[in-house]
Amino acid sequence: KLVFLAAPLLVFVPPMMAFAVIPWGEGMAPMDMNIGVFYVLAVGSLSTIIFWMGGWSSYNKYSLVGGMRVVAQMVSYELPLVLALLGVIMLTGTLNINEIVNAQKGSWFILAQPLAFLIYFIAGISETNRTPFDLVEGESEIIAGPYTEYGGMGYAMFMLAEYGGMMVISCMATIMFLGGWLAPFGWTFLPSWFWFFIKVYALIFVFMWLRWTYPRIRVDQLMGFGWKVLVPLSLANIFITGIGMYIYRAIGW
Repeated sequence: KLVFLAAPLLVFVPPMMAFAVIPWGEGMAPMDMNIGVFYVLAVGSLSTIIFWMGGWSSYNKYSLVGGMRVVAQMVSYELPLVLALLGVIMLTGTLNINEIVNAQKGSWFILAQPLAFLIYFIAGISETNRTPFDLVEGESEIIAGPYTEYGGMGYAMFMLAEYGGMMVISCMATIMFLGGWLAPFGWTFLPSWFWFFIKVYALIFVFMWLRWTYPRIRVDQLMGFGWKVLVPLSLANIFITGIGMYIYRAIGW
C-alpha cells in the first residue's frame, strides 16, 4: 500500500531533477555541471523504477504486465538513446551542456550527426511511451497498463510525468543537435530563451503529430526494432564519427 501511494508522488521527481541543469537561454541554467549530460541521462533512468513500482504494487495482472513492459521497453531504448549522444560528445570532448551548445556556433550538430539525431528522437519517443510505441498502456490489451488501479491525481501525476519526460527529451535534443539557445541565421535581435523554446515546442509538435498519425505497433516489433535496428545503427554512427575525426585531424583540419 505504501509503495502504491508513493509511486505517483515520486514519478514526477526525475523530470524535475533533469530540469535543474537544462539552460533555458544563455546564462539561464539553474546549475552548470561539468557532467550535465550524464546527470540528465542518469536521473531520467530513475523513472523506469518508479513506473514499475506503480504497476507491481497495484496487485492487478494488467498493471503488473504494464510494469514489466515499462522495464523491457525503457531498457531496450535507453541504450540507443545514450549511444546516439556519444557522437556529439566525441565531437565536443565534454559533458558540459553549456560547452556543447557553444560548440555549435559554427553549425548545429544535426548537420554533422543527422543519423544520431534520428536515433535519439525515435528512442526518445519510446522512452516517453508515445504513439506508436505506447505499448505500456495499450488500452486494447492491458487497459491502462501500470496506471490501471490509479484514479484522480494519482493517474494525473503519471500522465504529467510522461509529458515532463517528453519535455526533457525535446530539451536535450535541442541542446545536443539544434544549437540550444543559439539563433539561426544570426538573428540575435530576439532573446536566447525565445529560440530555445521555439525549437523545443517544434519537437513537441512532432511528438503530437506522430501520435495523431501512426497506429500502435506490436510488442515484438517494438523490441526487435530497438535491438536489431537502432542499436546497430547507433554503434555504426559512433564508428563513422571516430573515422571522420581521425581523417580530419590527419589532414590538419
